[in-house]
Amino acid sequence: MNARDVDLATITTWPAAVTEERDGWFYLAAGGVTGRVNAVWPLSWTGNDVEGAIDNVEAWYAARGLPPRFKLTDSAFAPTDLPARLERRGYNCHMPTLIMTAQVQGAAKPAGVSIHETLPATFDGVIRETSKDDAEYDERLSIALRAPQPAAFATIEQNARTVAIGMCAAAGDLAGIFLMRTAPEARRQGLGRLIFRALMARCAAWGASVAFLQVDEHNAPAIALYESEGFAPLATYRFWRKP
Repeated sequence: MNARDVDLATITTWPAAVTEERDGWFYLAAGGVTGRVNAVWPLSWTGNDVEGAIDNVEAWYAARGLPPRFKLTDSAFAPTDLPARLERRGYNCHMPTLIMTAQVQGAAKPAGVSIHETLPATFDGVIRETSKDDAEYDERLSIALRAPQPAAFATIEQNARTVAIGMCAAAGDLAGIFLMRTAPEARRQGLGRLIFRALMARCAAWGASVAFLQVDEHNAPAIALYESEGFAPLATYRFWRKP
C-alpha cells in the first residue's frame, strides 16, 4: 500500500460529480468549491505530449467554468517534472495536506454513537453549521450523498439534536474516514474521538486492512487526535493553481 493506492481509493470513496481518466490523469469536477473533487490527479502518465495534456486540463475546466487545479501527492504523480512545467506556466502550490494511515484493528463501537448505512437527514445541520458558506455546504453534502457502498455515517446527539458527525467508505482493503465535524457548542468534549472510534469499528467489520484520512498540515489538534489513535503520516499533497 502506497500513496498512489490511497489516492485511487480516495477518488472512489470521496467521489466527484464528474470523473474522467486520460493518459493516467484523473480529471475531477464538482461544484468548484473544495479542492479534492475539483482538480486533476496526475497519478501516472501514459501519454506522449505533457504540454498538450496541460492544455487539455485548462480547456476541460474552462468549459465547466472552473479554474484549472492540479493535486500532486508526494511520490505519487507523473511525470516527475510536472511541477517544473506548471511553474513555468505561472502555477504555484498551496494547502499542504497530510495523508495519514493506520492498520485497522478490531474494536467495539463506543456507546452513544449511532451508525447509519445511508446518509441520515440529521447530518444536514452539522454540515451547514461547519461550512463557510452555502456553496461549500452544498458540495460536501452532495459528495456524501454519492458515497459508494459500503459506507457508514456516525452521529452523536445531545438534547435531541445531532452535534457530531463523521463518515467512512471502503474501496477494497482500504477505507477512508471523511467529514469529521462537530457543532461549535459541542466541541472540546471528546465527541470527535467517539465518532472516529465508531467509524474505525465499522471499517474493521468490513474487513478493511488499512484506514486513511486527509488533514490540513496546519491542523495540529486534529493531527494529534489521529496520531493518538494510531495514525501516522504517509505522504503530503498540495494543490497547484494559478494566482
